[in-house]
Amino acid sequence: MNKNIIKTMAVALPLALLTIYGCKKDFLKTTNPNKITEEQFWKTEADLKSAVASVYSLLRQPLYGYWGAFTGIQNINSLGDDVLTFPGGEAATTNIALFTNEATNSDASSTFSSLYKSIYRANLVLANADKVEISDDLRKSYIAETKFLRGLCYFTLASNFGDVPLIIAPAKTADDQFMPSNPVTEVYAQVISDFTDAMNGLPTTRPSADLGRATSGAAVAYLGKAYLYTKDYPKAESTLALLNTAPYSYNLISDYSENFTSKNEFNSEAVFQWVYGPFGDPYGPWGVEGANSPMYNYLPQLIGPPAGGGWFKYVPTNYLINQFMLEKRPAGSDTKFDKRMYYTLSWKRSNFGEADITWYGGTKTFDDLWASAQANISKIDPKSLLDVSGTNQFLINKFTNGWSGVASADNYWSATPSTANNVIMRYAEVLLMHAEAAAQNGDLPKAIVDINRIRVRAGLPEKTGANLPDLTSVMNEISHQKLLEMFFEQNRWQDLKRWYTPAQLKVHFTETNKQGAQYLQPRNYIFPIPTGELQTNNKIQQNPLWR
Repeated sequence: MNKNIIKTMAVALPLALLTIYGCKKDFLKTTNPNKITEEQFWKTEADLKSAVASVYSLLRQPLYGYWGAFTGIQNINSLGDDVLTFPGGEAATTNIALFTNEATNSDASSTFSSLYKSIYRANLVLANADKVEISDDLRKSYIAETKFLRGLCYFTLASNFGDVPLIIAPAKTADDQFMPSNPVTEVYAQVISDFTDAMNGLPTTRPSADLGRATSGAAVAYLGKAYLYTKDYPKAESTLALLNTAPYSYNLISDYSENFTSKNEFNSEAVFQWVYGPFGDPYGPWGVEGANSPMYNYLPQLIGPPAGGGWFKYVPTNYLINQFMLEKRPAGSDTKFDKRMYYTLSWKRSNFGEADITWYGGTKTFDDLWASAQANISKIDPKSLLDVSGTNQFLINKFTNGWSGVASADNYWSATPSTANNVIMRYAEVLLMHAEAAAQNGDLPKAIVDINRIRVRAGLPEKTGANLPDLTSVMNEISHQKLLEMFFEQNRWQDLKRWYTPAQLKVHFTETNKQGAQYLQPRNYIFPIPTGELQTNNKIQQNPLWR
């Protein structure tokens, strides 16, 4: 494993590129930008690699943006039926979790802006790659890599904001910088085009020095996801099926937990990930790009209980706990419940007839973790949202450093802040997406095969056609497995939007004690165009649902 290439790509950014093209205002203020780009840049492969690195840079920031622990990750996960957030924390997150956010929401605005900055940088690469003196094959690979990243940006915008401006070339004049929104169908069409080009131009694998950079497998997975989200089930099924055969060799790893720690990184289940490592200043300014920018994983800080050094911003819902406990493992198994539950959650196991364990190097019992969490749990209002009576006491363990053998390991000021990669596309998700597409296409047996691969790893018995005889039962099982398998991986909200109408989802949220269920409206299926964009861009209008 070699993370140094990612360090080089992510922090050795071309200063001229960022100064000239980092944002619209900088572009307008810079003196003679054409001289810099034509005479000093876009000459060598190192220039091109640095420019592509600048596209990765904003997307993999550990705290801000759609995949940032402090904004996107906590915001998107807060919208599901499996997590509760605590009042009195960040107002932007609370408003999103309660469906009371408006166009002024700072987190949504930051995500929107960051994605467009990345798109702007990608467009610069695509417009100038032909100027660089390298082989055609190498150029094709860099272009494909850049299109994958641009496609990822537009996929994220389409699935979260709906109609947005579709900009696929650098602005040449001040007027070019401002564009009206395109219908979401047109945005998805561009996503599919970019992912298709990426699939055809990227390498299947990367050498050890380049692990973490996009591959054709990542493009195939996201292309299949785009088809699934647009309900083109035949293409979704055939596209995702490509990852089950040569030249691809993806597979589920035996230990579910190792997808989320630094124990077994770049494994066969990791299709695409943001790479983190012990580089930069872990205590430096948040969200700043530079040679000493932190490349650590800060999720443990936000999720972990105070007794482990965390800020403890979320707690699992009773609905999630009940779903995990719906099906016990067969008699004689080495655990009573689904194997994934033992990594995803922490609880006092003796309450259920199993031996208790400790966390953080043996320094904390569950009683210690639970006691430290009470200050935040007591803030939940109304109290009926979370039943913690009797044995209903559970915390989130997934993504924390409780396993690490170090006291207070969730605190990024500790001696061992997390360097675990954030895998944003796993082969497990590919299997469950393929199962959904196959089921919607009427091939229930094929869907059940995929479902069973997930179930077997979790220590659960296989299902048969007798257990899952129709589309409804198969889709219910897919929903159930995705809830447990993909918990806190920014999937649940996106799935619920696809599977429920707003009226149906409001009923489901009410039944499952989702905070803010009473405020859910159809408009909450997308975020509004941020106020700052509306004030700057005189060609854009607010999305119809938010007018």
